[in-house]
Amino acid sequence: MTSIKKRVCPATASWTLDNFFRTIIHSPARILGPSVRPGDTVLDIGCGSGFFTRAMARMVGNDGMVIAVDLQEEMLAKVRERAGREGLLPRIRTVKAAERSLNIATAIQADFALAFYVMHEVQDKERLLREVANALMPGGTLLLVEPKIHVSAKEFRVTVGLAQHAGFRVISRPFILFSRAVLLEKVG
Repeated sequence: MTSIKKRVCPATASWTLDNFFRTIIHSPARILGPSVRPGDTVLDIGCGSGFFTRAMARMVGNDGMVIAVDLQEEMLAKVRERAGREGLLPRIRTVKAAERSLNIATAIQADFALAFYVMHEVQDKERLLREVANALMPGGTLLLVEPKIHVSAKEFRVTVGLAQHAGFRVISRPFILFSRAVLLEKVG
């Protein structure tokens, strides 16, 4: 069995996830703007140091909430520290995932979920996708994005198939640099 530390981006490399150049390549406004609205409840699955978490916190405004989920407490601490400096912490709830669970309450009815460059690090993709489906309200959307360098087109098709099996349907395939991406909607 592969250890968690070998499968996930370590907190010591978080600077690669959250920097000026990434803002240019993966503009949160362009990528998330069509999906995240004021007042929404959104999930950031595998949030890392909070690059997209903080952007979504600005987008959801004072009446919204971002639930930032990560396997590493060190990453969640970075989210809290950076969000605190930016005055966004009241809009963010951090949740430490377990190896086999997101550890989010079943009472959550999120409008949107983001899994950006994280699914290739997950051993049980089907289980995670079912958890996300359970956390989304009917009609809620999931943006699933994977890096082309780590995930082949065939592997990505398999993951999309698992998402469809978990209760999602494909609604679009947005263009995101260096990535394979699909926007999914929870059916029923």
